[in-house]
Amino acid sequence: MALVGLALGLAFPEPRWFGLSWLVPGVWLAVVAGERHWRLFGLGFVAALVFRLVSLRFLLNMPHTVGAISGWLALSFYSALYPATWVWACGGWLRDGLVKLEWPWFRRFGFGLFAAAVWVGLEMVQARLLGGYPWNFLGVSQFENLPLIQIASITGVYGVSFLVVWVSVSLLFAVLQIRHAPANPWSWSADLTLPLLALGLVCSWGVFRVASLPVSANRLTAALVQPSIPQQLIWERGSDDERLGKVLELSRLALATKPDLLLWPEACAPISAERWPEVFDMVKSSGVPLLFGADDVERVADEVRFYNSAVLLTQDGPHLPSYRKRRLVMFGEYIPLEKVLPFMKYLSPIGGSFTAGTEPVQFALPGSAQTLAPLICFEDAFPHGGREHVSPETALLVNLTNDGWFGAGPEQWQHAANAVFRAVENAVPLVRCSNNGLTCWIDPLGRVRQYFGQENGDIYGAGFVSFEVPLGQALGQTAYNRHGDHFGWGCLLVAIAVPLVRRAKRGLHTGGGIR
Repeated sequence: MALVGLALGLAFPEPRWFGLSWLVPGVWLAVVAGERHWRLFGLGFVAALVFRLVSLRFLLNMPHTVGAISGWLALSFYSALYPATWVWACGGWLRDGLVKLEWPWFRRFGFGLFAAAVWVGLEMVQARLLGGYPWNFLGVSQFENLPLIQIASITGVYGVSFLVVWVSVSLLFAVLQIRHAPANPWSWSADLTLPLLALGLVCSWGVFRVASLPVSANRLTAALVQPSIPQQLIWERGSDDERLGKVLELSRLALATKPDLLLWPEACAPISAERWPEVFDMVKSSGVPLLFGADDVERVADEVRFYNSAVLLTQDGPHLPSYRKRRLVMFGEYIPLEKVLPFMKYLSPIGGSFTAGTEPVQFALPGSAQTLAPLICFEDAFPHGGREHVSPETALLVNLTNDGWFGAGPEQWQHAANAVFRAVENAVPLVRCSNNGLTCWIDPLGRVRQYFGQENGDIYGAGFVSFEVPLGQALGQTAYNRHGDHFGWGCLLVAIAVPLVRRAKRGLHTGGGIR
C-alpha cells in the first residue's frame, strides 16, 4: 500500500511523473480486493497518508520546527481521509465482482463511472469543508497535458479527475479480463472502448480549442519583483527598512523597462509612514501603477482588525477599496480557537490572527475599461473561489503570494500547477508574483508561458522579470465561469444517491424474503 501512495505522490511536482496518476486508482482497488469494513478503510488510509506525506513534504521546510512537523502530519492525516474514504466506498462494492469476475460488462461500466463520481464528489467536499484545502486534486497532476485540461473550462479541474479515475478503473477491468480469458485477445475491448473514446473526444476538442485561440491585440507589460526574502527575515523585528530597500532597488531596475504595471508579492515589505512618501514618489514619477501586498488595519467599535490585502497604488493615490484576502491559511494567517485554547499559538510563528475579507475586488487596468482581479497566496488553488473573482470585465487574474515559507522545493511548482486550472476554467491569463518562485504568467489555455529563472533554472533567486501579457477573455466566457460546479455537484449527488438506492432495494428484497 505504501508503494501505491508513493506512486501517486510522484505524479505531482516534483518529479511530476503524471502518467502514474492513470494507474494508481485501479491498482489501489486491486490491492484491497477482498478486504472488508475498517480494514479496507485502513489499507486505503495507509496509501493515502503516504501520498500526502510525500506530496506535502515541502511543509517541513518551514523555519518553525514545531509548526512544520505538526502541520505536515496534521494536514497529511486530514487530507488522507478523502482518498481513503474513496477506497472504502468503492472497494467494498468491488470486492466480489473483482475477486470472482462475475460482473457483466454493463455493471463494470457503471461501476467505473460511479468510482469516478465518488472521487470527484469527495474532492468537492475537500474544497469546502473546514474552509477548504483543494491542494493537488488528482486532475492537477495533468497540468502539462494541454489538450486534456481544456475540459476544465466546462467542468473545472474535477472533469480531469473524473476521466483519470474512470480510465484507471476501466483499465483494471480490462487487465482482469485478459487474465481471465487469455485465449481471447480482444477481451479487454469492452471495458476500455467507451472510456478511451470519451478521452479521445475530450482531447480532440482540446486540440481544437488550443488551435482556435486568437491573438489578442490588447496587451499589458507587467514588471514583477521577486525579492526572495527569507521567511526568517520577514518575521524578524527591525527588518522592515532592509526589506523595503531591497524591493525598491529591484523596482527601480524593473521600471527602467517601461512597464504598464509593477507588481510586488505578498508580505514582502511593510511600508512605514516614514517610507510611504518614497514609494508614492516612485509611482508618481514613473507613472506606473503598483499592485502590492500589504497589511490593512481597520477599527470596528472596540476591535482592531487586521487584513492580508492587495493594494493598487496609482498616481492619484491608493485605489479604494483594497482587496482583502478571503481564504486564510490555518496557523499561517489565523490560529483556530486561539481564545479558547491559548496553547494553540505555540504551533504557529504568527503573533495574531488576520480577519477574512468578504468579497472580490476589481482594479481598473491602466488606460483600459477592463479590470484585473487580485488573488492572494493559495486562493488560486480554489476552483470556485477563482471563478468568483472573474466577471465579464475581468481581463487578467493576478496572484500575489509569498512561497518563501517553504524555502526551495516542490511547493513552488505544485502551487503553479494548481493555478494553471484557474486560467483554463475562466479563460483569462493569470500572472503570479511570488517572493521566491514561481513568478510566471499562464495563458488562458493553461500554458506556463514564461517564468523568472527560466534561462538559468534558478526559480528561487532575487530579481525582476517583465512579461508582455495579452489581455481579455479571448475565448469568451467559459461554461464553468457562467455555471460553476454543476458537474461536481452532480457527481456528489450520484455518490450519495446510488448507495442509498442500492440499500433501499436491498431492504425491499430482504423484506420480501421475510414475508
